[in-house]
Amino acid sequence: VGFDENNILLTNGEYRNRYLAQDKNSVNGKIIKINFNNYNYQILSMGHRNPQGIDIDTVNRIILSTEHGPKGGDEINLIEYDKLENDLIPNFGWPIVSIGDHYGGAKNKKKYFLKKSHKENGFIEPIKSFNEAIGISEITKLYGNLYVVSSMKDKAIYFFKLKKNKIFELTRVEVFERVRDIIFHKKKLYL
Repeated sequence: VGFDENNILLTNGEYRNRYLAQDKNSVNGKIIKINFNNYNYQILSMGHRNPQGIDIDTVNRIILSTEHGPKGGDEINLIEYDKLENDLIPNFGWPIVSIGDHYGGAKNKKKYFLKKSHKENGFIEPIKSFNEAIGISEITKLYGNLYVVSSMKDKAIYFFKLKKNKIFELTRVEVFERVRDIIFHKKKLYL
């Protein structure tokens, strides 16, 4: 996704190397900004499992990203532009914390224990976590403070409003098909 005239954003999963999402020397489990003139990159956020969609809201100076959690735990995360300039990289906690559980039942639950509170463990709390996996996919701003996110497993789209970096009025609309991508163009939403 284009960030500005010199940079693009790239979401990168951890590729089943969980520990790399917390390693600042790896691009796995990160959202990175890449300068396409000199190919330098900057890690914008870390602690991601499998980011899917991204929206750059230049008016509100935020980046919204969607992320497949483990069994349950799909997330919508918010990154504020103004917090990107410090040396502290926003960290969303994977693989230490998620409201979801690892696949593989009790064996993996015991081996790879997930804490449930982001904030209590020093990480950034998602602005929305889904207890049941919806197969979250793309996210886009419609206008003002109205946004929409799509899902594949749930075969629905979700409209929501954002105020003071919090979601309210989340409304599910069933579309009866998996929705991977959405685009809002000339006042029309394309699925």
